[in-house]
Amino acid sequence: MSDRLQVGVEGSVAIQVTNTGDRRTPTIAVTDTVAGGRRTARFLLNPMAPGESSSARYPIPTERRGRYRIGPMRRAVGDPFGLTGERQQISGTTEVVVHPRVHDVMPLPESGGDDLDYDAANVRGRPEPGGEFHTLRDYEHGDDLRRVHWRSTARRGSLMIRQEEARRRAPVLVLLDTRPGRHDRTSFEVAVEAAASVVAALDRDGRPVTLMTTSGERLGSPGRRHMATVLDALAVVEPGGPDHLTTLLGRHRAAALVAVMGRMHGVDTSALNLLVRGPGLLAVVATRSATDALPPRRGTSILVPAGHDTPFRDAWNECMVRWENGTARRRPASL
Repeated sequence: MSDRLQVGVEGSVAIQVTNTGDRRTPTIAVTDTVAGGRRTARFLLNPMAPGESSSARYPIPTERRGRYRIGPMRRAVGDPFGLTGERQQISGTTEVVVHPRVHDVMPLPESGGDDLDYDAANVRGRPEPGGEFHTLRDYEHGDDLRRVHWRSTARRGSLMIRQEEARRRAPVLVLLDTRPGRHDRTSFEVAVEAAASVVAALDRDGRPVTLMTTSGERLGSPGRRHMATVLDALAVVEPGGPDHLTTLLGRHRAAALVAVMGRMHGVDTSALNLLVRGPGLLAVVATRSATDALPPRRGTSILVPAGHDTPFRDAWNECMVRWENGTARRRPASL
């Protein structure tokens, strides 16, 4: 049984029991609890001869994202309904995490932002024997050790990683609006799926990406399992926490920002503009807003209307195609 599933994807628990004794077993009633006891699976195992096995399977609910505890499993002998007779726990508990849906969307286009190779003191460029130019940077937790540049490591006395590109790509900040009262249940689920999909698309594209909430919480951990930890966090995120949107300005300004918002006020769009550094790119996914345009700014603004009647995937991909085709390069993009 996989301990990671996705909303709407069928999952099940498979059980196999073997008679390790020297006598034929009676009919055994087995019960297993799901979602902390809110659901119960019951089934009967037919009598088994010594060495014989019997199996059963039951579905796991995946209509809602979240963390679900399964077990403990118990058996009862003497009553086919498991109400009387000998009862015994035969397994412990396990946890299943149901991730939000991840839609197949295009990555955010690259526009604006700074060249990090000129900003970071710990990144150095050098030509390789093949004539290609690569950069070197300090080792970070989760980096592939096969990319260690051993000569530079020996000289500096600390691990140096060989960067495959001459210019590092500016990171993208994805901001999920979790402020109470800004979403209804439907719009918040759309927002969570949108955040998961955008982060996944950027991750596939090799773009550095950070996911934060408007309360200032960073979702997911950097490193090799970044995407898995992001989805684990999004499986349980709910509206709540303080509104720190305006206080994020001094600490988390980004060259590119994707803001997945609920109901928006005028002050929100102004704050989002200030979160983007220089002539960067701002994309706003509006899940519950009547806003039909973004305030003018020096960089590029893209509005993705993904309300109740507009599937997020279609709205996002159409806006990205329009931007790439140049039809909205100098003005807010919208459907």
